Amino acid sequence: MIVKLRISEHVKKRICDPTFASSPGTGELYGTICDGVPTVIGFARVLKQLAEAATVDPDAAEKCAPADTPAPIQHSLPSGLDLIGWVKTGPYADPTDFLLKAGPDAFVTDNPVYLHYTGEPGADLQTFIFEQRKLQSVECVLFADEFLHREYYLLRLQCTLTLVCEQTEKSVCENAFRLRRQLGSGSVAFTVPAAAGVMLSDYAVTGIDKEESVEMLHAMVTAPKPEQDDGFGVAGGRVKAKKVPVSNKAPSGYRVIDFGLLIKKSKDEVDEKLRREACNVTIDRRNEAQTVKVPFQVDCLSMVHRTKKLDKCFDNMVESVDCSLGLIEAALLEQLRHQKRLYVSKCYHMLPRELGHFVTCVYPLGEEVSETDSFLERQRASMHKQFVLPLNRPYFRKGNAHRFGPSKVLINPHETLTVPHPEGRTAVVDGVYTYHHYMQDSFDDNGWGCAYRSLQTLVSWFNLQGYSSGPIPTHNDIQSCLVRLGDKQRPFIGSRQWIGSTEVSMCLSGLLGIDSRIMFVMHGSELASRGMELLQHFQQEGTPIMIGGGVLAHTILGVSMNAELGETKFLILDPHYTGPDELGPVLGKGWCAWKGGDFWDKVAHYNLCMPIRPKRL
Repeated sequence: MIVKLRISEHVKKRICDPTFASSPGTGELYGTICDGVPTVIGFARVLKQLAEAATVDPDAAEKCAPADTPAPIQHSLPSGLDLIGWVKTGPYADPTDFLLKAGPDAFVTDNPVYLHYTGEPGADLQTFIFEQRKLQSVECVLFADEFLHREYYLLRLQCTLTLVCEQTEKSVCENAFRLRRQLGSGSVAFTVPAAAGVMLSDYAVTGIDKEESVEMLHAMVTAPKPEQDDGFGVAGGRVKAKKVPVSNKAPSGYRVIDFGLLIKKSKDEVDEKLRREACNVTIDRRNEAQTVKVPFQVDCLSMVHRTKKLDKCFDNMVESVDCSLGLIEAALLEQLRHQKRLYVSKCYHMLPRELGHFVTCVYPLGEEVSETDSFLERQRASMHKQFVLPLNRPYFRKGNAHRFGPSKVLINPHETLTVPHPEGRTAVVDGVYTYHHYMQDSFDDNGWGCAYRSLQTLVSWFNLQGYSSGPIPTHNDIQSCLVRLGDKQRPFIGSRQWIGSTEVSMCLSGLLGIDSRIMFVMHGSELASRGMELLQHFQQEGTPIMIGGGVLAHTILGVSMNAELGETKFLILDPHYTGPDELGPVLGKGWCAWKGGDFWDKVAHYNLCMPIRPKRL
């Protein structure tokens, strides 16, 4: 008898959110069976319920009913996350008939999970397992992201495939089906580029013992490469390779193993090498049916437990490719319906912190189709509603895509710092940014470029939150923008002249279309008294602040206040740092740190550029 159930803290929070719980609704639960225990990792609202409920209110129907039919939400999740149950809100009713009607084939477990939340004041989430045609109340254990990072690995496959079809929905569906059938017929194998010789196929695992776990493969992939024996330095023969130890260090995020794809081809086929870079869609004008070759970038994820044996991973990989192709097919069909043509498309993996798991979206590559296009906005709005996410900020734009692998610059260096006033009132920047400072990019701006670097950090925040796209502006880009806006004369370009908060706000507007509020402080000694205004800014807008005063500029990332002590501290990111992009010296020497009111020049004037977060998807 199952006596335990794991549920993600994110899942419970969103189920109990009034957006979902205020009216009767139904949601799907996605997860795995971990050590014999059902583990609920994801949750998505069934949008059909919204459409049915909205028939009572035409205005609600216009707001809530999806204009397009979305692809099955499971295609957007990593393979390995399967439907394991349901959740309902509203007055409690016996769900036995509902669960029996859903059928055992709908779940990967014989004992699906059932959750119920009435939404009444003081009510808690009720948790059940449907076992032997009866509901059994079970203990629920909540888990945080750290549990997923510790227990699961992501297998990531990247390749480019080509769909040859006519520009009709029927042809896209037929040829996508043929492609999926080819890839699922045992004609593929998966390689591990970082571990030469390792390959997974439907009948064998080579290069490593098939009984080894995913955890061991990751240790093998990330281990330092052994020195090659030239035959002279080792007495008595070559050194026998030792088994790679598995690290006991707690991971700070998901651990990823990259895979490649091999496809068997007949002798009659042209042996073209799969390309990572997508080319343009080519149309054969000689064919009246307008046959097109559409290259698309497959990028799919499998989420597997660390103890999973490698000989069991092949099916997960095939399933992930199949789901990715299904997602791409749905995107191509939407392009035909709304744009009347097909585009080179790419998979983007999002990791909203409110979810804790990845969601994959497929969008046209490049800027040929604007993200403000109505059909893409409707798609994003539909996903926000499915995942019960706010409708006033982006989560599924291209800029929200997760950056895999190490970054050349530091990301959110403040996250490991201890809050100075945990019992007081604290608010910090909401989201992700990169740290920009003197001497980066092999550019010497020591002594004059601090405000430029602070602006670069602000732009990175808007890029990484999905509000904007494009490269971080260089000093020359910033100067050119100010000349174009009429604030500076042409000789300003290429100079070493300082800029201040006003110029930073103008560049945010000119480059990104972002409005800002300017706060003027007569003396630095008064900044502590403005703590409440800064607190409200971080709570409402969540954007980093550029502050300039005297001859210096800094970035404020947060504020912490203790009313009893009458003390206010500021989380400062200092652009005057000139060292390497390493967390140790940045934190150890206070270049990113909490500072007291005495950090500011008491007699200098200060202007604060406080960017306003746009209210859009």
